[in-house]
Amino acid sequence: MQKSVQPSTQEKRLPWLTVLGFGQLAIPLAFAGLPIAVFVSKFYTDDLKINIETVGLILLVARLADFIVDPIIGYASDRTTWSLGRRRTWVLLGAPVFALGIYMLFLPPPDATEMHLLIWIAVFYLGWTMITIPYGAWGAELSGDYNERSRITGVREIFTLVGLAIASAIPILVGVGAAQGVAGEGGYWLAMEVLGITIIVLTPIGVAIMFWSTPEPAYGEAKHVSVWRGAQAALTNLPFLRLFAATFAVRIASRGVEVLFLYYLSDAVGLTKSEGSHFPLTLIICAVVFAPLWIWLGGVITKHKALSLAMMIGVGVFAAMPLLQSFGYWPNLILFAVLGSVFSAPYTLGQSIAADVVDLDSLRTHEPRAGLMISFFGLAIKGGDAIGAGVALILVGMLGFDAGATVKTGEAISALSLVFSALPIAFYIPAIALLWTFPITPEVQRRIRRLVERRVLRKIRHAANGKPAQSARTTSPAPQTHT
Repeated sequence: MQKSVQPSTQEKRLPWLTVLGFGQLAIPLAFAGLPIAVFVSKFYTDDLKINIETVGLILLVARLADFIVDPIIGYASDRTTWSLGRRRTWVLLGAPVFALGIYMLFLPPPDATEMHLLIWIAVFYLGWTMITIPYGAWGAELSGDYNERSRITGVREIFTLVGLAIASAIPILVGVGAAQGVAGEGGYWLAMEVLGITIIVLTPIGVAIMFWSTPEPAYGEAKHVSVWRGAQAALTNLPFLRLFAATFAVRIASRGVEVLFLYYLSDAVGLTKSEGSHFPLTLIICAVVFAPLWIWLGGVITKHKALSLAMMIGVGVFAAMPLLQSFGYWPNLILFAVLGSVFSAPYTLGQSIAADVVDLDSLRTHEPRAGLMISFFGLAIKGGDAIGAGVALILVGMLGFDAGATVKTGEAISALSLVFSALPIAFYIPAIALLWTFPITPEVQRRIRRLVERRVLRKIRHAANGKPAQSARTTSPAPQTHT
């Protein structure tokens, strides 16, 4: 039977069992996220001999379907009435689709073609969406407190980073570059097999723990807004538009870096595959260590300014990369460690800011639409990922970089280095400008929550007295968030 919690005015701080049980599902998701971001393009170009520009185009096309699928799943998640729960139902349905996509994508036949990659990465993304959108909405609804949301998302993203760290260690432990079976020939076959099997085992365990430990928040308001009116509300919600644009820019930058990560280390910096495999692990360990700092700083100077500060440091790191590129293993490892120290900020703070924007949407539409709103932010993430990955791979290919060439020319390496360092800078700067003066401050957010919860409580009292639901509508003015 579905458990539920009452509106967040009753309890600002959730039990640790709930927060930890909710957050741990991020581990298997992170296990999948890292290879998709870093290893899949390298695996399919090096081991399965698919052209780098073709891989980039497939990654771009596969994500375009999400612009249709994501809002549908978000909309359906908000309106699911099954006894299992609105969010639980979709997580449960998505888990087997996710696992099937993982199996076929991570353990392909040796003669897998471009069509195999396109079909199964699309299945993977469908399962991923079916889990992550209700999961994100569930997290946004667990608490209405400005700082408690940072705690919830912070713990969840620490689990994400732990999963990323373990996933980063697997290529080191299995020995990337060693002989790895019939089709391996020194590539990523064994690492991908171990990662895929681990994800398939961990996913049902994580879902079971979350179902046991985490209640679903009560469905506070029953009024439904049409899709068209809901879209109009989102498009006139200026904080939503600003966060959407900033998220889109950050994801283009981050994804472009991720897909070029191993190429940059091996071809531009000149590291062996074994040496290069240390860098993702170093980056993630530093991200785990510094994640609590960004959560704390978000409560001190506001979440949006802490996130802006992290991106400013990132801009400085990418600007320094061309200067240290030729200095070998240790200087570059230190540089990536600094980058890792700010890596967790967009995940811990960005998700928390999104929950605050969802509150404003609920106030304006009189409907709890966390699933649909999180799906809109998912579009920013996935659209940015698609463009970042596709453009980065296609651009380096057009500029003369051939991943399959035994010897890379100086011009090809220069093109790779330029795209790797300049792309994030070009998109981080406008994201910083959008976030630095973000209008939903702690004071504004608390006022929004008071108005939303006052209306929910009025609705409950009127329903108990048998009065019409519309009498519960609040006449309090919405906080001004247009600046």
